[in-house]
Amino acid sequence: MSDASKAFEPAFDKKVEISYDSLPNSTFEDVNLGGAKFSNVNLKEAVFDDVNMDSAKFNNISMTEGDFTDMYMVNSRFLGVNMSNTRFGCSIMNNVEFKNPDLKNSQFIHCDLSNVEINDCKIDGLKINGIEISKLLEQHEKGI
Repeated sequence: MSDASKAFEPAFDKKVEISYDSLPNSTFEDVNLGGAKFSNVNLKEAVFDDVNMDSAKFNNISMTEGDFTDMYMVNSRFLGVNMSNTRFGCSIMNNVEFKNPDLKNSQFIHCDLSNVEINDCKIDGLKINGIEISKLLEQHEKGI
């Protein structure tokens, strides 16, 4: 059989293991990596576009200077995450849980915060539309 008569057939159950290799500037397009595991991987300056990461788990990850735009993050959890200088734009984040985050000096602009609950949080200096919330709570507790 000549090489010309062999047609490319995708291997749907193919398992590939790449260890101690370098693939900088590689392009992966129309690839199914469902169930893949990445450990000790350098993805610096990688670009993810039109990617399904449903049920993905990120542990011990450095994403300094990452851009998160047009994200659909329903039922996501951010636990023990340092999001200093992080910006989320045009993102759907319904039913998201932030547990023990440090959100000092954060800004929420043009957000839908309907049915948001804030419990057991330090709110010194928290302002909504320029109104300091701690002062409103003090007045509420006094029954004014």
